[in-house]
Amino acid sequence: MTPFSVLVSVYAKEKPNWLAEALDSILVKQSVLPSEVVLVVDGPITDELEAVILKYKSQYSETFVVHHLSSNYGLGYALNEGLKICKYDLIARMDADDIAQPNRFKVQLAFMQDNPIVDILGSPAEDINESGESIAVRSVPSEHDDIYKLMWTCPLIHPSVMFKKNVVLNAGSYTKSLKRRQDYELWFRCAQQGAHFANICEPLIRYRITDNTYARNSLKVAWQQAMIGYKGCRALSLGLKAHIGVFYPVFKALLPLKARKVLEGVIKNFDPRGKH
Repeated sequence: MTPFSVLVSVYAKEKPNWLAEALDSILVKQSVLPSEVVLVVDGPITDELEAVILKYKSQYSETFVVHHLSSNYGLGYALNEGLKICKYDLIARMDADDIAQPNRFKVQLAFMQDNPIVDILGSPAEDINESGESIAVRSVPSEHDDIYKLMWTCPLIHPSVMFKKNVVLNAGSYTKSLKRRQDYELWFRCAQQGAHFANICEPLIRYRITDNTYARNSLKVAWQQAMIGYKGCRALSLGLKAHIGVFYPVFKALLPLKARKVLEGVIKNFDPRGKH
């Protein structure tokens, strides 16, 4: 089987039990185990998080690589640094609070082998709450042309992706200054460079949604996302609908938290990502 790396970042506000679940899902419970896991520690963290990391480091010393950053620089910076450390050309992303399905890497590796044209491969996600209970399945388009046309919607779920390292590096890697939406901006640049995208039809991760997920989506973050989307739409020559649609997160960010949740429940029925 083709060797591959898994790239994860953790920072002080992560929950130790969720980090343990995430690491367990990629280091222990996979039908095909990774050749290496690169964990970037983004600044000082709690003793409880350190204890979780030390436990897995002691058990998987040959494959578990831990890289500490002196300060909390943000996810874009951490992933940029981690990408440099990854040994292998195939890299799977993973977040420190999500759970990979046991067959995730086996399915993605087989797909990449059977479809060598694909550079960046994602999947739908099963959204879960803080207790790990299923909320819904988030759909994404599977074919390259649909993904390209819907790039303004961010049709790739970041912690589900497996990508070719050289393709991401050739596109400029993760932007270090972006603490949020670094994936959205990266996919636009990869598309500009001619990268080929795909999504597998089955959910390969369980993606944790919490109140903090909504709270982090501030008006400032939403405006930043809209500007990334608007510039990306212009670069890819996407249509008027896309140029207008990128401003939806700004409208949503103006609403109270409860209203945002209600709106998302309604709007998902019209989400173009689920219609392919």
